[in-house]
Amino acid sequence: LAETVPMSALKVHTPLPPQPWGWLPTDQFWARALLTPIALIFWLPFFAFIFPLTLHFNVAWWQTALGFYLYYQLWGGLVERLARKRLVQRHRRMLVADAESSSTEKVPAPASRLSGLDDYEDFMTRLLGRYNRLVHHAVNLAFLIFIFYPGWWTKALGVLWIIGLTKLVRASAQRQRLISPVDPVLPAAPKGALDPADHE
Repeated sequence: LAETVPMSALKVHTPLPPQPWGWLPTDQFWARALLTPIALIFWLPFFAFIFPLTLHFNVAWWQTALGFYLYYQLWGGLVERLARKRLVQRHRRMLVADAESSSTEKVPAPASRLSGLDDYEDFMTRLLGRYNRLVHHAVNLAFLIFIFYPGWWTKALGVLWIIGLTKLVRASAQRQRLISPVDPVLPAAPKGALDPADHE
């Protein structure tokens, strides 16, 4: 396949990061699958079985938050794993078909519906280093518990928290782009170094 498909075609689509531990969900995948049939597969068991059960057994608010977090980690990770395999197979078939038709037309890369998500990942990695994933899960669980707490003010503060964090990440990303190192310029060759007469 690598011999028949040009390398430019393989670089059209931005690769997604691997799933942590091979089965946990990633925000980058779900940012792209949010408005696709994949999201229906994710939400269907929740509204068909889990949510009615929480109402029937009168589950506490913090148990609902913890249950939804585990549901996303387990079921969301499984759905993502299966969807990735199917999408990879379809993408390979498309590359083979394009190679056989010898088409040189370039397909634009699909963009994430959450364009600032990569900036957020870079921001958290710079801030926390190797503890990024641990803090990521802790913050997400704490946010869910805060949102599920009874009362409208927790929901309002949660929305304000998302807005404030988004502005902070965007400002940090813009500042990082401004101070990002520029490719070094090679020093000019000494005068006469390329004179053909010196090498005769």
